[in-house]
Amino acid sequence: MTRSRSPAGPRLAAAALAPGALAAAALLAAALAVGASAALPASAVAAGSAPGAGAPPAPGALREAFRNRYVGKPAPSFVLKDLKGRPARLSDYRGKIVLLNFWFSGCGPCRMETPDLMQLHGLYKEKGLAVLGINLDAVMIPQEQGRMLKAFLSEFPVPYPVLLGDAKVYQDYGGVPVQPISFLLDRDGVVVRLFWGAFPGAAYDRAIRPYLAGRGERPPAPGP
Repeated sequence: MTRSRSPAGPRLAAAALAPGALAAAALLAAALAVGASAALPASAVAAGSAPGAGAPPAPGALREAFRNRYVGKPAPSFVLKDLKGRPARLSDYRGKIVLLNFWFSGCGPCRMETPDLMQLHGLYKEKGLAVLGINLDAVMIPQEQGRMLKAFLSEFPVPYPVLLGDAKVYQDYGGVPVQPISFLLDRDGVVVRLFWGAFPGAAYDRAIRPYLAGRGERPPAPGP
């Protein structure tokens, strides 16, 4: 990657764990820790309205619970529509290295990393990488009715597929507690890496290249 970035580690999204969402995050962490099949409703995460939630967990604890739920296990399947209304299935990409990037148009860090994701797509699409942008505007900012997404794509002409996330994929992927969040899948559809927040392109590049070359190792699924 040729673009210069000052931070070496992840950039947490401004929308991640906002003060109003901390109570909901506590309940979400508990659900993830026991491997619950359903995440909090979008309204609870957004408004922090989870009843009976205790003290919020440390961000690292929530991240670790999320990692334990997904890394080393098959990514939840989905069927979503693309920008032209055509159905797209995760299973369509079996045999490729897949980077699932969950984002929404009002997320500043999502905007920051989009040019790097576009560059990754250009570099590696012919070598077996599929970048899929899962847009969550319909879940997180439904009142915009797609207006912000249209403006975003006008500014960033994303060349890889943008799929329109719904409540089911939002819940299946743990309520997406930070934005952006990305899942790296191996050729068998197993999650091998979790990117919690926004990362510079070089970090994605280092993680992806071994799997494209067939040298990446699948982490063991965490125990119960």
